[in-house]
Amino acid sequence: MLKGIKILLLGLLLVIGAAFLAATFMIDSIVSSNIEQIGSNMTGTSVTVEGVSISPFSGSGTVEGFRVANPDGYSEAYALELEDFSIELEPFSLFSDEVVVNQITISGATVYVEQKLPENNIREIMNHLNSLPDSEASDTRLVIEYFVLENGSANLYTEVGGERSASVDFSKIELRDLGRASGQETTEAVIKQIAEEVAGESLEAAAGSGLEQLKDAVRGLFN
Repeated sequence: MLKGIKILLLGLLLVIGAAFLAATFMIDSIVSSNIEQIGSNMTGTSVTVEGVSISPFSGSGTVEGFRVANPDGYSEAYALELEDFSIELEPFSLFSDEVVVNQITISGATVYVEQKLPENNIREIMNHLNSLPDSEASDTRLVIEYFVLENGSANLYTEVGGERSASVDFSKIELRDLGRASGQETTEAVIKQIAEEVAGESLEAAAGSGLEQLKDAVRGLFN
């Protein structure tokens, strides 16, 4: 009898362990594929992540190696690069039509601003993002209760009038209740809000970099 109970308990533990691994893999896969698919569609470039690890119980975890590639024709590989960031979400919301993210915390984002004539990489990406028709938006709504980005920096490059570069920090970004205004914001609309804030802060830092040539080169980004 005792041996049978032990075997039963061991079997239950194996089933629970397998279920936990399956749930973890499923959540990680959903988050990773959504980031890459939606991000790439919105930016018109390749958006990739190296890894996602989120607990199926608490919804807390990390996203590693988040990168937004530059459009064709630019020397830098990326327009935005994050080594990792933490995320807290409601796990079961991933299987509904409204995904709820409690918090996203980013520390150490790097934005690469590369100016060419007549364009620059950030404006090209934002132009593509703003040109997307509403008909291409997903039916899934996204709510982000708190988003914070700190210790961000903008690396600036231009060959206009001779090659120059600079690196400047930009202000801390805090956003709350994204997607809560009407309760019907699409995932794309919420991501666009964040992209506009990050682009705006990094470009404002570029304009105040202290290098007159770079200030002139990025001035058109605000038009």
